[in-house]
Amino acid sequence: MLWINNLFQSPQWLWLFTALIIPIAIHLLRRSNPQQISFAALQWVQRYSQSRARRPIVDNKWLLLLRLLIVALLASLLTQPLIKREIYPQEGVILVDPRIGASEANAFIHNSLPQLAGEGYEVLWLSPETPSAISPPPQNVDLWKTLSVLSRRADLRRAHILLINNGAPASHQALRVSPHWQWHGLDKTSTAPSQALPSIALMGKAPSWWAPVLEDWHSNMPGLSVQTLKREETPSAEKTDWLIYTGLAPLPQAVLEFVTDGGLLITDNSIPPADNLNFVAVDNSQSAQATSVGRGSWLRYETDWYSEAFYRRADLPERLWQQWSGQDWDLQHQNRGYWSANKVVADIAGAGLPVEDSEVENRRIEQLQPWLIIALLLLLIFERLIALSQPPAIMATDSNRDGEADYG
Repeated sequence: MLWINNLFQSPQWLWLFTALIIPIAIHLLRRSNPQQISFAALQWVQRYSQSRARRPIVDNKWLLLLRLLIVALLASLLTQPLIKREIYPQEGVILVDPRIGASEANAFIHNSLPQLAGEGYEVLWLSPETPSAISPPPQNVDLWKTLSVLSRRADLRRAHILLINNGAPASHQALRVSPHWQWHGLDKTSTAPSQALPSIALMGKAPSWWAPVLEDWHSNMPGLSVQTLKREETPSAEKTDWLIYTGLAPLPQAVLEFVTDGGLLITDNSIPPADNLNFVAVDNSQSAQATSVGRGSWLRYETDWYSEAFYRRADLPERLWQQWSGQDWDLQHQNRGYWSANKVVADIAGAGLPVEDSEVENRRIEQLQPWLIIALLLLLIFERLIALSQPPAIMATDSNRDGEADYG
C-alpha cells in the first residue's frame, strides 16, 4: 500500500494505535463502587417520589479524551507522519562556490548583479544543505554532484550560480543542470589545484613491463607512491588509489570491496567481467574497457599484458598513465571542484544535461515530529491539571425502607 508509505515514514508502528483501548478499559474498571451510609430515619420524606440516579457509563469524559489523545500522539511519534508542501521557484537566490569568501561574493553581487542587490535576495552556499552565506562555508564540497542534486529542487530552478573560473570539469557522471540557471564566474587564480599523485599498489606477479614503466614514472614524477601487496593482504581504498591485480580469477571479495569503496582496479583479460557490468571502450584502439563499480571503477585490458605485443611500445608509460588517470574517478573527485563556469556555459549541451520542469519535484516532504512533541507536552500538562483538580465523585443511590441511603 504505497499511499501509507507516503503518509508515514515508519508505517510498521501503526498497530500501536490499538493501544487506544487501554485508557477506555482503565476508566471503566476504575468506576468507584457506591458507599452505603446510614443515618436517621427519613420516613417523612419517603412519601415523595424518589428518582433513581443512574451512573454514567464513563466518568470524566474530558479526562478520558485527553488520555486518548496522548496515546494517539505517542503512536504518531513512532509512525512519523509526513506532510507534503508545495514549493515554487524563488527569485533572487544566489548559490556561491564555498571557496569564495563571503565578502568577495557580496562585492561581486553589488558590482555585477545590481538588479538583485536592489531587491531582496538570498545568498546560499553551494552545498547539498544550501546553508545561508552568513554561516561558515562548508568544506570539501563536490560541486559537480551537488549541482546535479540541486537541479531537481523547484525552489532553486531560477538561481544564480557563482563559481571560480579555474580548470575544467572532469567526471564520469553527466552534470545535471537547470535550464533556468544563470552562471557567473569569479576570476581567482590563486586557488588553482595542485598536482595530486595517486598511491599505486601491485598485487600478484609483476608483468615484464612493470619495472621499466615505474622507472620512467619515478623520473618524471618524484614522490610517486608504489607498494607491493601480498595475496592475503586486504587493499584499502583510503590508502591506495590504483590497484594492479595479476592474481587468479575470480576476483577476491577484498578486491571487489576495494573498488566499491572508490578505488581503481586494473587487470588484463585473465579476469572475466561480471555479467551485470557495462564496460565501455577507453580509447580508439579498443585495447581497454572500463566500468564503474560502486564508487570506484575497473579498467580491464582486452589483451594479455604478459604478451610482447602489449609492452613493446615506446609510449607505454605515457599511454598507461593517461588511460589509468582517465578512469581514476576517485582521484579526480579531489579536484572536481576546480572547474570553470565559462566551460559549463560554453559546453552546456555536452557537459550538462538540462533537467526538464516535469522532472522536478514541486512538493517537499516535511516531518511533523517537532509539532507533535509540543502538542504532547501540552496535553500532558492539561491532563495532570484536570486530574488533580477533580473532586471525589459522590453518586446518590435509592433510599432503603429502613432509613438508610446509599451514596457513592
